[in-house]
Amino acid sequence: MPQIELLKPVYDDSAKELANLYEPGVFRLEPCGSDDPGHTVKAVVDNPYACTMSRNYMRDPVLKESVKITRIPNHFIFSIESVGMLSPAVILAESLKVLQTKCSKLIRLLDESLETEGLNE
Repeated sequence: MPQIELLKPVYDDSAKELANLYEPGVFRLEPCGSDDPGHTVKAVVDNPYACTMSRNYMRDPVLKESVKITRIPNHFIFSIESVGMLSPAVILAESLKVLQTKCSKLIRLLDESLETEGLNE
């Protein structure tokens, strides 16, 4: 899962390039208020899930210093594709049952191995 931080505010043309060209769907443009005189719009992180981790924004010197994209450790995104025979929900449920069975077998084999060696007390 991408983690996106704006280290510095990104305004106007740079914000439009970031939101529309470099990382479409990740940022949204918000109108600037009286807090940001002289600027019309600023970029705000809206949907980190849409980030492709392309890092194309790093070609722009302003954006390179303003945006930081990293990954959230131990957070995974996966998708299930189905060709129609089973729904993705059924595929997930069945795969979890198989995984549970394999884990149970592994635990049983470890217990038997420890008993054989006399280590299970």
